[in-house]
Amino acid sequence: MSILAKQRGLSALALAAVLGLGPAPAVLAQEKVSTVVNTMQIFSSLDPAKVTDYTGYMAVVNMYDGLTTVAPSGEIVPHLAKSWEISEDGLTYTFHLRDDVTFQDGSALSAADAVWSIQRLIKINKGPSNLLVDLIDPANVTAPDATTVEIKLNRPFSPFLASTPILLVLNQKLVEANAAAEDALGEAYVGEHSVGSGPYALVSYNRSADMVIERNPDYFLGWDKGTPIDEVRFVQTSDDATVRALAEKGELGLSSHGLGNDTFESIGNMPGYKLLQTRTAGGFQIKLNTKVYPTDDVHVRRAIAYATDYETIQQIIYPGVPMHGPLSDTFETAFNTEIPTGVYDLEKAKEELALSKYAGEDITLVNSYVASLAFEQEVALLMQANLEQIGITLDIRPEPWNRIVELASNPDTTPASTQVNVSPSYPSPDAMFFNQYHSKASGTWWSMEWLQDPEIDALIDQSRAQTDPAEINATYKELQQSIYDLQPAVWAVAPMRRYAANACLQGYEFVPMQSWDLNFWNFTWECPSN
Repeated sequence: MSILAKQRGLSALALAAVLGLGPAPAVLAQEKVSTVVNTMQIFSSLDPAKVTDYTGYMAVVNMYDGLTTVAPSGEIVPHLAKSWEISEDGLTYTFHLRDDVTFQDGSALSAADAVWSIQRLIKINKGPSNLLVDLIDPANVTAPDATTVEIKLNRPFSPFLASTPILLVLNQKLVEANAAAEDALGEAYVGEHSVGSGPYALVSYNRSADMVIERNPDYFLGWDKGTPIDEVRFVQTSDDATVRALAEKGELGLSSHGLGNDTFESIGNMPGYKLLQTRTAGGFQIKLNTKVYPTDDVHVRRAIAYATDYETIQQIIYPGVPMHGPLSDTFETAFNTEIPTGVYDLEKAKEELALSKYAGEDITLVNSYVASLAFEQEVALLMQANLEQIGITLDIRPEPWNRIVELASNPDTTPASTQVNVSPSYPSPDAMFFNQYHSKASGTWWSMEWLQDPEIDALIDQSRAQTDPAEINATYKELQQSIYDLQPAVWAVAPMRRYAANACLQGYEFVPMQSWDLNFWNFTWECPSN
């Protein structure tokens, strides 16, 4: 939800009343551009060492800076580090930092802060740390001087550079000043405060409802691209009617990407609004828990895949293009073109079911999805109707997102099938393979398949140890085929990433890394003259 109060004449007090955020400074009505953004899910943590989902990454990409960042092309480009070198053996990465970066409290950012932040990430061992644990010993992250960070890996790791945008830097002194004896890494404080150098600083945070960030005027990259957005107000709701009503009042600046088709079309047709639409590097899938009844049988999993009406999902419910297994074709050099797209064939579904150990039994399949997401409800109802025709009863159980995350921590509590959107958390095929299918990554919403297959683990490890791009891509293609053969998910659609946006919001570009496209430093507020 987005307004330019000065142009629209809506007072800050009225906006606050509409959103339930409390009074806002009157100056907003005269001077500030205030943009309110709808999110589907709560911000479960603001700690860069703990985030795992799109809202968490949306928060940290605005409040923190990494050693590098990602261009829309997927290329890793300089950010805090202006340059870097990699040793011939591929084990030592040396980053040369800028010397003009300050934290939001005005103190200078140094290599020591970066070293401490990376060590902290490894020690906390949550969120994105699964990339680094066992790969980097904290003692092997050092600062030879105030602008140099040296990282020595325990072994070659081909996706390491692609992962460096998530090496976000925290203000060590500020965190330690607010840490406690029983919380030496300041997890409680960082989880509810902004302690970075990013373009926006935290104003307020209500975990279950909203978050407000404001522009950092001293941001090291400056604000010279146009009219900047001074304040961003994130409001959590997955109710389409609420979002539609906000648009009708002229208060919606940017929607979530999980609205129903009709809602997108309705808002896009309203005066003063537009639809943003791009391809993505991920996909919408139905994850199948390979450790519980009845999806512990590969023939049941294949039957579910054949009973999926891909065309209806891709053309009507959640528009996008077909998927060829577990990797998006946007990763062109790594993509296995021999893997077919999903086929809707109820007769083949029955044949597969007849081959399963549950043949002849009454089968009930639990299906969970994020409650209140209209398109996921539609997918569930479509699947229910189709599966009934092959003898499977679909037990639909919508859950709030935080409950799905909780259930995913154990194979026995993970639903037999769960609908999720998955996109890379760093711009490499490894982000799709390791996070979902490697045994070491088990226990998160990413890995609700609980695949834990030694052959798959070995192939992922092999790709990570290789240094020749051609060899890495060959392994990735073999991985795709091996995963496809096990059918741990229904790869339903590579959806178009869509947002309903105020016509004044400019600068959006898709970035192939989770929520990096929602760094509001890249946006400006320029209203069309007509």
